Amino acid sequence: MYMNINILKTRTVAAISLLVTIALIVVSCNKELPVAVPINPPAGNGTVTIGEMIKKDTANYSFFVAAATKVNMLDQLSDPAKEFTVFLPDNAAFRASGFPSVAAVNAQSAATLGAIVSYAIIPGRQYISDSVAATFPNVQLPTTLTIGALPGTPLPLKLSTFPSKRANGFWDNNIPVLKPDNKFSNGVVHVVAGIVAPPSQVLKSAIYSNPDLSYFKAAIARADSGMTGLNKLDSLLGYAVTNMTVLVPNNDAFKTLLFGSIYGALLSQGADDATASTQAAALSASPAVFSNPALFSVLTAQTVRGIAAYHFLATNAGSGFQPNIRAFSVNFPETPAFFTTLVNASVAVHPGIMAQATFAGPFVSSLKFTGLGTFPPGGAPYSGAAANAVKMDQHAVNGVFHIIDKVLLPQ
Repeated sequence: MYMNINILKTRTVAAISLLVTIALIVVSCNKELPVAVPINPPAGNGTVTIGEMIKKDTANYSFFVAAATKVNMLDQLSDPAKEFTVFLPDNAAFRASGFPSVAAVNAQSAATLGAIVSYAIIPGRQYISDSVAATFPNVQLPTTLTIGALPGTPLPLKLSTFPSKRANGFWDNNIPVLKPDNKFSNGVVHVVAGIVAPPSQVLKSAIYSNPDLSYFKAAIARADSGMTGLNKLDSLLGYAVTNMTVLVPNNDAFKTLLFGSIYGALLSQGADDATASTQAAALSASPAVFSNPALFSVLTAQTVRGIAAYHFLATNAGSGFQPNIRAFSVNFPETPAFFTTLVNASVAVHPGIMAQATFAGPFVSSLKFTGLGTFPPGGAPYSGAAANAVKMDQHAVNGVFHIIDKVLLPQ
């Protein structure tokens, strides 16, 4: 009976090739690094370094000084021969991030504090806020935080941070900058509202380890049937030198879509309501629905790949659409706007997904995404209920993901 269930169809995706000039992906940034804007230290501050300032201002920076001292990084910020841009958490920012006292900071491991301090420092360049354009995509700035060399790469990979600026604010990743452009003899300090935490996992590890995202993992496995290398979405999620934004439907989102589709198909085949409901519930109750051979003719790899690809943002980098932007919640507009996805790799004119953020001060209070397709099929484009981001800004080494409560359909 199940072999003829027509759950989901999409003509938008034939074969999405992710291996598009992979050398470009390896070195790609969200945006080319701009030329640093020269800094003229203000009168009376021309000989004061960043390190000297924070050591003296214990009322505001004793927490950061404690962290930097424990990992032997304070002296470099006092070196007048070096240049830095520092997204500096003050004492209030440490408290807001869960560190109530200097003692709590000192209780952390050197590895934890080293990551926090290193990720706050951009070496060798000085960026004032005017260096950051008020347009998307973001600037990508390599920090001093190194996570080691990757196979096939000659140099250790430095984790980047992503400053952005809009009409309503200035951020580092998704953390607001409260006091920008504090200029010193060896650099510039932007005081941030909280610790800008460095990522510790690639997207694949972060997503697959979340039990509420097991259907997404199973969908990726089905989508990758017959694919190899970086043409596999699974491989791309584990590739550390990319910049991606992925919208990840949670388990309930997949269950809702699959149940409704199977239930409706069974009714159309003549099953009574009780039988259709029972069988649809049983089939959609486990991620194994994607690996059920009885459903392979319905949940084809091509169909599932089209749906999965619609959840990866992508832009045309000149040689085809690539998953090459890292969009935090604060990077989405308050007015609904469209963002292209990996579906555009095979259907270049596809309008993409519609996104809208709601701000409460400098923070995003809600984030919504709407797909072109509706369920049941046949509704006007983008007329379906929006997917809500139930967890925003889940940051990873190779991108950021937002957990949503609805599966988006590309047609």
